[in-house]
Amino acid sequence: MGQDVSQASHFSSPLQRIAALIIGRIYGRVKTMTMILIAIAYLAYAAFWVRLSLHAVVWLRAARQQAAGPAAAPGKPLHAFAMTLIDLLLFRRLFASNKPLWLGSWAFHTAFFIVILRHLRYFLEPVPDFIVQVQPFGVFAGYLMAFSLAYVIFLRAVTKTKYVSYQNYLILGLVFLISATGLLMRNYFPPDLVDVKSFVMGLVAMRPAPLPAGFFFSLHFFFVLLLVPFLPFHLFTAPFVAFEARKREFRLDKVMHDR
Repeated sequence: MGQDVSQASHFSSPLQRIAALIIGRIYGRVKTMTMILIAIAYLAYAAFWVRLSLHAVVWLRAARQQAAGPAAAPGKPLHAFAMTLIDLLLFRRLFASNKPLWLGSWAFHTAFFIVILRHLRYFLEPVPDFIVQVQPFGVFAGYLMAFSLAYVIFLRAVTKTKYVSYQNYLILGLVFLISATGLLMRNYFPPDLVDVKSFVMGLVAMRPAPLPAGFFFSLHFFFVLLLVPFLPFHLFTAPFVAFEARKREFRLDKVMHDR
């Protein structure tokens, strides 16, 4: 407050003093918001790695207990790997059980992956050529992600079977808000991309830069930070779990066939 008054005293007219006070207040609030978002970003980053580490420890313990169990018949690792890849990339099991939900879920996850690739340009310097090439596809994927997510939320809301918990609905809602604010910035309220990259690279390098101007960027970034602690970390170990499940399935088939 005293600093604002001292700055305003350098201006002669009352209008200039009022303008200086307003600008000083706004600058102070923007600076405070920047520091708050930066602190939340580092807390969310730490929470991400803590939760991921704990989940990895649980999975490794389960894998060791299984390995210490009775010896099983040898499986078919190459066949199991191929079938696991099909399950993960095409959501084969979901396709077999619910085709309308499979359509929206597969479209959403594919679009989400492309959008993540597109956003890597803010984290990398220099930007790899394949990230540059994916930019036009990332724009289309942004629209596809929003519409497919709305479709998935609608299906899960009207279905009689409870597919997801309230936490899953929270995650879906946050992803939808992230997508919506991203599209608003893309079409109506574009931030300065140079400032955005400078801000993100500063966070990565532990040298925070000023927050880019724009209400919707701050909102978009805040929703991302809210999402990070709630990420379903079983997705990171899903390939290993699915591969082990496939190998057990082949072993069981072999045992039953031998009998």
